Amino acid sequence: MIFSGNSKGGVGGKDKGRGFFWLGWIALFLFLWEIGIRIFPVSPLLIPSPVKVAESLIEEATSGKILQQTLFSLAVIGQGIALGILGAFLLMLIGSLSRSLEELINLLCAVLHPLPGVALLPLVILWFGTGTLSVVVIIIHAVLWPLVVNLKTGFMSLPETYRNVGRNYGLTGAGLAFHILFPASLPFLLAGIKTAWARAWRALISAEMIFGALGGLGGLGWFLFQKRVFMDSAALFGGILVIALVGMVIEGILFPGLEKLTIRRWGMMR
Repeated sequence: MIFSGNSKGGVGGKDKGRGFFWLGWIALFLFLWEIGIRIFPVSPLLIPSPVKVAESLIEEATSGKILQQTLFSLAVIGQGIALGILGAFLLMLIGSLSRSLEELINLLCAVLHPLPGVALLPLVILWFGTGTLSVVVIIIHAVLWPLVVNLKTGFMSLPETYRNVGRNYGLTGAGLAFHILFPASLPFLLAGIKTAWARAWRALISAEMIFGALGGLGGLGWFLFQKRVFMDSAALFGGILVIALVGMVIEGILFPGLEKLTIRRWGMMR
């Protein structure tokens, strides 16, 4: 095996300490928010108190609606991210077949990576309508190019020794990429997935607010849109907090856990 070894101790304690640190800052923010509302009273339509937001969230959670919409959004983004990862692998495999194909992939990245998903909405609506498929297409666009860029960086950063080892085993082109380059570039892949997740989450919420209710109840973006229309500011703030909370769970728990099980465990990252 190319990579071996164990990660250093204290990783779990470090992650746990970071979690407590985040919770402390969140508690301080909520406390200052409540104190600020009491000292400088403003219309609850503009800034509701944390207590009102909490009451609204409890009411929405009790009805089960916001939980269903959260799960729906997570299911849609899961589909888009999975297809985006598959597409990135396929593009990198195609690029490994020849220099001309590699340059074609580079050209596509240069053109499409900086292009916002919102700019593609008119075409996506024209081609795929305003259903769930259109949202998945927007997510794939948001995911695909950061992953391709990060994988390319990973390939270029690897010592030439890795390629020489693969060639000694008779590996070339796609075989070399699949057996040597992809496994060795796993830290870059995970970094790319982090970036892709953030872009996809923003794209999903925006698309849901534009496309409306998908799959019956819709997702969190549609929840925000509804609460804005009905001027339910407490529920609107609550929906924003739920979106932020989902992001914190993914960034603070899921990704560190995935890193601990893979690149840290294998000694590819401290």
